[in-house]
Amino acid sequence: MPRDSSDSSAMRGAERTLKLLLALNETPVATVSGLAATTGASRPAVYRILDVLIQQGYVRRRPGNGDRYELTMLVRRLSAGYRDEDWIREAALPSIEALQKEVVWPTDIATFQDNAMFLRETTRGRSPLTIDRISVGVRLPMLRSATGRAHLAFCPESERKSILDNLRAAGRPEDGPVNDSRLIGAILATTRKRGYGERKEDMFEKTSAIAVPVFLQGRLLACLNVTFIASVLTPEEAARRYLGLLQTAAREIEVRAGAVNPTA
Repeated sequence: MPRDSSDSSAMRGAERTLKLLLALNETPVATVSGLAATTGASRPAVYRILDVLIQQGYVRRRPGNGDRYELTMLVRRLSAGYRDEDWIREAALPSIEALQKEVVWPTDIATFQDNAMFLRETTRGRSPLTIDRISVGVRLPMLRSATGRAHLAFCPESERKSILDNLRAAGRPEDGPVNDSRLIGAILATTRKRGYGERKEDMFEKTSAIAVPVFLQGRLLACLNVTFIASVLTPEEAARRYLGLLQTAAREIEVRAGAVNPTA
């Protein structure tokens, strides 16, 4: 049966709205011209979508910045059906925001799920030194990310074995080093000795990162991460400057997490 033209128009409208929401998520404060370029929609169409989203409370015009727009907290209701550990974000957000102000580089909190690390919150939208627009929800491979290496190094032995077995069975290209047990052993031993996981460019071009574990009542809860431009700092230099600050922020998150969700 041929599709009605009104149905096609509605689908195009829904597609444009979703693209615009995604663009706003990746560019926290955006202009109409920027949104039009990113989504492929015309400026009049962008204005129409923004008007609807503003009326519904999902978007607002940025105060004092002219014709610029940003998402509101109400947009988080769109993910209410997805099981996320919101209390981790609530516990971590004040600390990663304070940490970012001190180190200037973007900071993140990531947690383990389904044999990968997932970004739960980031300050990339606030840091003037951000060059990779990674958004909340991005999947990070275990062996090629600083947070993944930190999790593997500091999680219980039984969990680590299970994760590595699952990665081998899955055979994903991004988990390539999983079959080199000697290399993995060296990476994890070095990570435990230093107290942080590291990434040297690799997965994300031009940036490197270091990450430390966050515990709650003896259980590995999350990993706290700072990302920096690889040509400016090595992970070792970043650790000399920022490791103490990262570890202090991790302890703050642990205390706050216990207060937010004491039964975790």
